[in-house]
Amino acid sequence: MSSPPDPLPDQLEQVPPPAPVVLDSSFGVPLQIIPPPPKRFPAWSGWDLLAILVFTLVAIFVFTMIALFVAHSYPAYRNAPFTELATNAKVVIGAQAAAYPIVLLFIFLMVRSRADQPFNTAIRWQWPGNLALAFIVGGAVLAIAVEGMARFLPIPKSLPMDTYFHDASSAYLMAAFGITLAPLLEEVFFRGLLYPLLRRWFGLITGVLLTGAAFAAIHGAQLGYAWAPVFSIFIVGIVFTIVREKTGSVASSFLMHCGYNLALFSALWIGSDHFRHLEKVAG
Repeated sequence: MSSPPDPLPDQLEQVPPPAPVVLDSSFGVPLQIIPPPPKRFPAWSGWDLLAILVFTLVAIFVFTMIALFVAHSYPAYRNAPFTELATNAKVVIGAQAAAYPIVLLFIFLMVRSRADQPFNTAIRWQWPGNLALAFIVGGAVLAIAVEGMARFLPIPKSLPMDTYFHDASSAYLMAAFGITLAPLLEEVFFRGLLYPLLRRWFGLITGVLLTGAAFAAIHGAQLGYAWAPVFSIFIVGIVFTIVREKTGSVASSFLMHCGYNLALFSALWIGSDHFRHLEKVAG
C-alpha cells in the first residue's frame, strides 16, 4: 500500500473512502476484492492531541513530584523549601528528561494505533540526508537574526527562565536538554502532529500561524508572558513550520530547532565565560 504524497494532501483526501468492491465471476475465477484507498492524512484527531496534552501534563507533574521528594532527601537540599527546589534546574530538567521519553512512547503508540503506516512515515519525519548540517546551520542563522531583531524590542532584562541558571552544572544540563530532547518532543508534537490537523482544518496560512502561536504559548511562562520575547518565539515557530511545509520533513524542522537552541546556548556560554559568570544573565 503506497503512502500519501507529501507535502500535505489536498481536499480530495477528506472524502470518506468507499467500501471494498467485490468483483464476481461465473466461470470459476476467484473473487477479487479491491482494497479501500489509504487513510487520509493525518490519521489522528483533535481528541487524540488533547489526550497527548493531558498525558504530558500528568507525566511532567508526577515526575516533578518524584524529583522534588528525591532532591529533598539529599543532605544538601534537606532544609531547602520546595518552592526553591522547584526552580532548581537539576530538579526541573531531571523530571522533564524522565517524563519526555514516556510521552514520546505514548505518542508513538497513539500514532501507530491510528495510522496504517510506520511511525516515521505517518508523521512525515523524512531525514534530509546530506542536507542535515545545512538545517542546523540555518537554525543558528535564524537565532542570530532573531536576536538582532530583539535589540529593537523591549525585552525585559531578566526572565523567569533565568532563575534556572544557578550554576555552571545547571547551565550545562539546560543546554544538553535544550538541544536534544526538548526540540525532539516539541517538533514531533507541533510540526508532526498539530500542524497537519490545523492545515487540514483551516488551510495553509492559518495553519502555519496557529502552529506558531501554539509554539509561542507553551514558552510563555518561561518568558514571563512579556510580549516582545513571546513575539520572537512566535516568529521562530512560524519559520520552523514553513520549513516543515516546504520540505515535507519534520526531521528538517527538528534539526533547525536544534541549531537554533545550540546557537543561543553557545552565545550564553561565551558571554558568561564558559558559564562561570551567570550573574551576567540571571540579573
